Amino acid sequence: MILSTATRRIHAAFIDLCLRKNDPVLSFFRNNQVTTTIPLAIYVVLLHLAAWLGYVHPPEVSGAEGGLLYRTLCSWITESHIFSAATATLLVFIQSLLVNNIADEFRLLGERNWLPGLFYALVASSLPDFILLSPPLIAATFIPISMRRILKAYKIPNATALIFDAAFWMAVGSLFYPPAFFLLLAAYAGINVMRSFNIREQLVFITGVCVPFFLCWLGYFWYDQGGAFFQTQFGGLFGWYGFSMQMNLETMLKAGLLALLFLAVLLSYSAHFYRKLIQAQKCIAVLYWFLFIGGLAVLLRNDPSPAYFLLLMPSTGIFLSMSVSGLRNRLIAEIIHLAILGAVVFIQFYPK
Repeated sequence: MILSTATRRIHAAFIDLCLRKNDPVLSFFRNNQVTTTIPLAIYVVLLHLAAWLGYVHPPEVSGAEGGLLYRTLCSWITESHIFSAATATLLVFIQSLLVNNIADEFRLLGERNWLPGLFYALVASSLPDFILLSPPLIAATFIPISMRRILKAYKIPNATALIFDAAFWMAVGSLFYPPAFFLLLAAYAGINVMRSFNIREQLVFITGVCVPFFLCWLGYFWYDQGGAFFQTQFGGLFGWYGFSMQMNLETMLKAGLLALLFLAVLLSYSAHFYRKLIQAQKCIAVLYWFLFIGGLAVLLRNDPSPAYFLLLMPSTGIFLSMSVSGLRNRLIAEIIHLAILGAVVFIQFYPK
């Protein structure tokens, strides 16, 4: 009886909230309170519910394209479905916090709120291939870390430490997932956008790239596996896209959702720069470089897994949050959010 009464009260409160507010879900995240991390964590868990319930199979990329650090440190996690789902949920939550911190610190939105973290969690869980542990998911953790170092380099007299860190963390990400190596070009282009990139700083960038590769190679060389290091990290890095995907309904739904997300980001290109300060415009340009080079690198992959597109989601999540937060009509913003959420849930549970 007590439980039934409590349930009715919660239901009544939710209905009252929906009637009083045009965006009952997004309103929870239109603030900058630390306590909002709790509903964000619940949101991430709900987005991974299909993985927790066993509706999703591990992505094929796990064994085929995993880097040396992934195979050494993380491959055992995928042996347990629960561990894989739990680790993926935790990683997406951490990544959401990192992405939201970038948007807040560099004032990419008009006001500080948790919408960037919310939309990153949404797009980073948009496909069934995303919501279990995989090499691209781990590599995606290092992208906002590297981005933040790049964006902080604006108008700093001595930014060698930031430049080294940006290259270092991006290279570490490629040790978990070798195709993330292409995003080093985006990091290089991003530094050129944020500051005058002189020869000394370029040498620092190259050093930051080489250090994690050298240390990892040294460890494998110690165990007479130096050749295996180069074969795993660079052997299958380059190729031409084969266009050999199976054209069934599930594949078409996945491709359609990704295409709509990226199309929405590209069509809003000019709007994101409108009435922004010079620093904010440069930050947005850096995010587009990561999106552009990450998308272009798909052509150099022979039959890439859909999980590869996780590398594009930090930029995509921020841009979607900018578009939605810029809408004056909050009801339309909520409808857009719920439409994307509904499509994500449908695709995740569609095979069953």
